[in-house]
Amino acid sequence: MRYLLGGLWLILSLACTPSLPTPEAIDLRFATTPSPLPAELVFREIGFAQELINLRDLTVVISGGDRPLPRAEWDLFKPRLPWTKNLDRHLLFEATALLRSPSAPADCAGEACLSLVTYQDYTWIELAKPLAVSFIPAGETTDMLKPDPGHLVVKTIEKCQAVRFSGHIYRLSDGQGNLYAMHASEAPEPSLDVTLPPGWVLERVELPEPLVIPPFGGEGHCYHNILGDHLGQGYHQYQFAGTTWPDTPAL
Repeated sequence: MRYLLGGLWLILSLACTPSLPTPEAIDLRFATTPSPLPAELVFREIGFAQELINLRDLTVVISGGDRPLPRAEWDLFKPRLPWTKNLDRHLLFEATALLRSPSAPADCAGEACLSLVTYQDYTWIELAKPLAVSFIPAGETTDMLKPDPGHLVVKTIEKCQAVRFSGHIYRLSDGQGNLYAMHASEAPEPSLDVTLPPGWVLERVELPEPLVIPPFGGEGHCYHNILGDHLGQGYHQYQFAGTTWPDTPAL
């Protein structure tokens, strides 16, 4: 019975999981100008992220607000479909600053910047909204969540958050001017042993000063390109080859 229920849960999960459109299909294009950050931006050191993902629309929420889920209860917390726990990851950046929820107005202030969801008597802050997916090499498709070796997946998301790295980063480059910093890995330690598309290079580089990655799109917008490899490692794009995206040579 346990295996039957597990199989049923998997079928229901797959049925709830949407596929994302390509940027071209929804006419998504944004300026690669960094979005302005507040003059007195407050970064917080990273902690354990209690995140849920809605399998219907892939919206991500994080425990917070008036009634956050206590950390001691997270392991036993059992969300029900379409909600499930987001993957536990080993984070590689040192600090983060949440500017607002994606659905909050750009000119919000204070508590109005956080869109709250109540689920199972706890409150959750809307954190990110996936919009589109692109595949590298262009014209070839692979699994959106677990790409094949030699393939990369780029998810374009709305996430009004800045992240800060210091010391060193694992930098991914396409050789055309697009740069990405690894922000998380499924394994305890990052790996450079990645099978990449032709022309791509992954290397560890020392930072002469802290690297802050803001959202992009300019005033009022919060776009991030999040790239994933076949080892379950994720990257934030922090430099673009062109002035608009996806009109860059990378895709």
